[in-house]
Amino acid sequence: MASMKLRVNRQEFAGALTAVTGVVATRTPKPVLQCVLLDAQPDSLIACCTDLEVGMRCGVGQVEVSSPGVALVNAETLSRIVRESEDEALDIELKGNTLHVRGEGSHFQIVASDPEEFPAVAPFDEDADITLPASEFQQLIEWTVYACAKESTRYAINGVLTELKGGTLTLVATDGRRLAKADYHADAEKTARAIVPVKPLTLFSRLSGTDDEPTHVRWTNNQFMLRSRNAMIVSTLVEGNFPNYAEVIPQDGDKTAEIETAALLSGLRRAALLTNEESRGVRFAFEKNTLTLSSRAPEQGEAMIALPVRYTGAPITMGFNPVFMIDALKAARPDRVTFQMKDPQKPGLLKTDERFLYVVMPVNL
Repeated sequence: MASMKLRVNRQEFAGALTAVTGVVATRTPKPVLQCVLLDAQPDSLIACCTDLEVGMRCGVGQVEVSSPGVALVNAETLSRIVRESEDEALDIELKGNTLHVRGEGSHFQIVASDPEEFPAVAPFDEDADITLPASEFQQLIEWTVYACAKESTRYAINGVLTELKGGTLTLVATDGRRLAKADYHADAEKTARAIVPVKPLTLFSRLSGTDDEPTHVRWTNNQFMLRSRNAMIVSTLVEGNFPNYAEVIPQDGDKTAEIETAALLSGLRRAALLTNEESRGVRFAFEKNTLTLSSRAPEQGEAMIALPVRYTGAPITMGFNPVFMIDALKAARPDRVTFQMKDPQKPGLLKTDERFLYVVMPVNL
């Protein structure tokens, strides 16, 4: 008869379940893919979920295992029970095909399934191709994932290109109308390149942990792997050929404006209030040390916001989708950004420093 018995810190357990249940398939004909596997070893507890494309393991701190074992139960049911409980610690016990969850004055019984039915999740048991601080990798993700195509028949741009070359880890995302590129320079000798789905990257970015905690990254022929101190994520790759992003990045911008990030973000949000489906663009009019943002929505009205900038080039007027600009500015961390232009028909180039750049196509106004 299957058995398992342990006592676990409720808050730690809830955090681990919240992390791994982000993998769970919301709609699937296979009930096992809506389950969480609990693997209790003599000195550890691991929670694991998979949707067959992405798998995630998360360790649970502050656990006392009196009887090691493995249990498989519905992930959302267990997560809700643990999340809503108010106890500092919970007693978890598997008896036969029932998982018992006990707190002070509470007792839940959850039907358990056969752990043998749970798909295997590949372990991260070899050396990493590159190791970097968690905060740095999360920053790379934050700088890029929003620029991926949401739904496209060109499957390659539905993911993020991850590239390790010459000691630099590069992430690139594009939807064909904008492109975000972020770099991290490290002492890594290996070379790797693969398109990774957005899901595992966003799951990793939500993990809580110490900023300088190391993140280990590894590529295989058909998988991308991430490992931190308490979690591991493994994902299949996106098939297809990613566009040659180097050809998209403008090199001939001869007009440069330096703008305060917060001021530009605020101005764009206000200008975007008077745009609609027919007039999505916001007009950027650069003159000496002034940027004027303007927009117009038929039968609604017009907006005009003037911002101080450092600009001494020839006057130029361009139109951009405000949502695309706002996405990049929200991800940008420095107080000021630079914006390079050539002419109204060519893409603009937004930069914060040498590690992040953003290419955005203009729109007709």
